[in-house]
Amino acid sequence: MRTYTLSALAFGVASLASAQAGDFAITGAKVFVGNGQVLDSATVVVKAGRIDSVSTNPAPAGMTTIDGKGKILYPGFIDAYSTRLQKSAPEPSQEGKPDINFSAPPYMWIGNRKGVYSEFGAADHLDFEKDSGSWESGITTALLVPSKGCIRGSAAVVDLAPATEKGRVIDPMFGFGISYRNGAGDGYPSNILGVVALMRQVLADAKSLSEGAELAKPTEKPWWLKSLQDLNPLVTGKKPGIFEVNMDREIERSFKMSAEFGFSPIIAGGRDAYKLLPAIKDKNVPVVYQLDNLSEPSVEPDRAGTLPQDATPMEYKKERHTRWEEQMAGPGLLAKGGVRIAFSAGGSVGSYLENVRKFLKFGLSKEDALKAMTSGAADILGVSSQLGTIESGKQANLVLMSNEFSEDSSKVERVWVLGKAVLEPKGATK
Repeated sequence: MRTYTLSALAFGVASLASAQAGDFAITGAKVFVGNGQVLDSATVVVKAGRIDSVSTNPAPAGMTTIDGKGKILYPGFIDAYSTRLQKSAPEPSQEGKPDINFSAPPYMWIGNRKGVYSEFGAADHLDFEKDSGSWESGITTALLVPSKGCIRGSAAVVDLAPATEKGRVIDPMFGFGISYRNGAGDGYPSNILGVVALMRQVLADAKSLSEGAELAKPTEKPWWLKSLQDLNPLVTGKKPGIFEVNMDREIERSFKMSAEFGFSPIIAGGRDAYKLLPAIKDKNVPVVYQLDNLSEPSVEPDRAGTLPQDATPMEYKKERHTRWEEQMAGPGLLAKGGVRIAFSAGGSVGSYLENVRKFLKFGLSKEDALKAMTSGAADILGVSSQLGTIESGKQANLVLMSNEFSEDSSKVERVWVLGKAVLEPKGATK
């Protein structure tokens, strides 16, 4: 039996050639199952990429073991909203684009579809072989959402495994990304009123089409028809709309839009969600908090010699700091209020754990934070039967840490995705 001791070894990302695969057991670690249960010293047996058993029994005779004594074992962490790791949607065809100075066809977006990318799917455009930044933060799974436009296409739940892993796409069409920021370059729509009008027209057309309306002659198949057809799962209520919003008025607008067109909303961003706690709880809307841009604003006086016209009023600085404190307390308030929350690493994947810890200082409990990173996120993404807890039959997405994630000194030491080591001590061999 071969045993690895995690002591003073250096750690690095496993290469495809050296990545550990096959059957093994992690012994002696303190196991946070992910459902509130904690086992002080357990044996977790992995076979064929799945968790075979979790017990206090010794590892099966002859099985490769990894010594986790003094370490903490968690389910793989989940990034519940990410625009990374995929190709960008191509610019739409300009064929048929009207000259808006002289004509205004009823379906304005048909010839000028700025920001509408409903036919673009993240699952079909994955663009990563490895994701060392996520692994070093213990992240093993992500919801990948297209980043372009206002109607952004379909999001996919993906295990962050090498491209050779055929089973890394768990759900190829979880829902549709939506944003009030167009991000489509020049031209209509150029402001929030135009974006909302465009989105409502597109969704209305898609809903009419789903109800049997003929928007084109039966003998024709115009290029724009597929974009409406692809929205069928959204406008028929089979898939949710994932709104990237932060301000309370944007969240309220998202509630109205989803109600108008008959689909469930998910809020990604959520800075002001605490202001709408009763409504969010009543509607059972999940909130995915983005973990970047959390820096504390300064309340220090301006530098000596600052010109009066360049000075920032102290009243404004204090007001801004108070608002930041309220936003930082938001996840704790929502979790205590019974709202389902999860986390998005945003553009700061390497600071994922550091940023989660910031919320702990503002009232979010360790238990609620861990749930948001694991089982709660899996529940929101509809994959709780496969991920989110360390239980028999589930995928072996696991994170071994030097201490509890809430401790500033804690480090991610090993990571497995689908039972294969993607982060391991350098020099570890079987």
